[in-house]
Amino acid sequence: MDEKSTEKSEERKGSTKPTFSETVDSGLEDEAKNIGDTAVEDFEDELDSKAEMGFKWYALNTYSGYEKRVKRNIECRTRNYTGDDFHPSEYILDVEVPLEDVEQHTEKGKRNIEGRVRIPGYVLINMKDDKRAINFVQETEGVTSFAEMNHKPVALTRKEVMDMMAPFIRHRAIKEANLKAPDKVVEVKYKVGENVNIITDPFAGFHGTISEVLPEAQKLKVMISAFGRDTPMDLGFDQVEKIEEA
Repeated sequence: MDEKSTEKSEERKGSTKPTFSETVDSGLEDEAKNIGDTAVEDFEDELDSKAEMGFKWYALNTYSGYEKRVKRNIECRTRNYTGDDFHPSEYILDVEVPLEDVEQHTEKGKRNIEGRVRIPGYVLINMKDDKRAINFVQETEGVTSFAEMNHKPVALTRKEVMDMMAPFIRHRAIKEANLKAPDKVVEVKYKVGENVNIITDPFAGFHGTISEVLPEAQKLKVMISAFGRDTPMDLGFDQVEKIEEA
């Protein structure tokens, strides 16, 4: 065998060409990312157009575990209300409970949890700032109050809405397309009982204590004091920073 043939043979042996399955997986991940990004962009465009019509996003307080029920209650009352001079559907546009699918490790193995609430104790509602509509929502079973300031409901900022809704919108679009979201490997550097500082809106600057670590989902469950009560929050590893002990 001549020198050139030997070199080509060695190149083939050292080749790292991806397999067919690896190529397919990579393509699906790219497609999932594109679908997710497009869904978020569409939501952002709709957010702006709805704001021009007077619709703003608000946070409703409820009991942890009642979020989906409150969403159904508001939607059902809005559809079926038969008042003469007030039509809730003209003032209430969307009710959302941002969800996520997570995978937990237990002593018996992996356990998949589908549709877990991302922001326990809160429901998001897109509506007009109208006294009758606000009273209508507050009278709905399961709603304890709006997130308020000086006894008035406070609309979420555009950034707060995107921070809360974008991950959910992206995940939902990918799931509806029956694709797998791209995996992300993150080193677990947090432990239960450690104190952390939240560094992303809408709770940037709040301190909390880690009550649970979910390595596969790259999430932490953190107890914080918000709106006058202790609230469990599901946060990504990149949404907090550890408070170093003095």
